[in-house]
Amino acid sequence: MENVKNQWKSKDFYLSSVIRASGASLIGLETGNHDFVVFVFDISPEKAEEIISQHWNRKLVTPTKDLIEAINELKTRLHQGV
Repeated sequence: MENVKNQWKSKDFYLSSVIRASGASLIGLETGNHDFVVFVFDISPEKAEEIISQHWNRKLVTPTKDLIEAINELKTRLHQGV
């Protein structure tokens, strides 16, 4: 994961889905090494790490519909390349 000022970047699809479901805007996709895609979000690294910490500690409350929609949105963006 790479963090730049008020952007948070990750290659992890499911953590990116959690961040998106938590309300962060997806700025775009970057092509990384070996055809990996990097998701870029408009969220501070500190806020993203807080959400991830809550997720791993099973304290993050996110409606399942939001998570499913985030997964579907990221899959669509991956396949469309946008």
